[in-house]
Amino acid sequence: MKTEQRLQSVNEILDKKIREYNKILEEKKRLEKQTKENNAAKEKKEQEIAQIMVDNEKPSTIVDGYTYSLQETKMYSKKAEEKLEQLKIEEGIEFFEVLREQGLGSIIKETVNAKTLQSTMKALDDELPEGEDLPEDLAKCLNIYSKLGINKTKASKNAQQALSRAKKAREV
Repeated sequence: MKTEQRLQSVNEILDKKIREYNKILEEKKRLEKQTKENNAAKEKKEQEIAQIMVDNEKPSTIVDGYTYSLQETKMYSKKAEEKLEQLKIEEGIEFFEVLREQGLGSIIKETVNAKTLQSTMKALDDELPEGEDLPEDLAKCLNIYSKLGINKTKASKNAQQALSRAKKAREV
């Protein structure tokens, strides 16, 4: 009888813990979806703000004690497999071979992680002398473009005070 009661008690505890676990999994899925939606909305709003700043030649602004400024980032990503295959056929350029030839074989892991490629290409580009581009074969294997974003930093007290004085002067 006690063994039967203990087994029922263990089963009840286990069932309860599994139900709690499933609720956590459901919440995780909900949050992942919400995060994706939030990131998409953030990206859209960031591009809208950047475009307004560019259109109005206003590279920075202060709002609620934070400075928001345009920030241009050069982005690197591997071209699509179809385009790389076409490049191989037409020009004999193979992405992984080009990486190895440039001394970048260490970032190859069957596939190249996009963030690793981004940081490695940025470092390589930063090391190039002014006006010099990435090696031609390497550049042909990559999508290279600039992305405007917004950089948020805490505004200095002087900047906040200057903004406050300017606002008061406008009111007068």
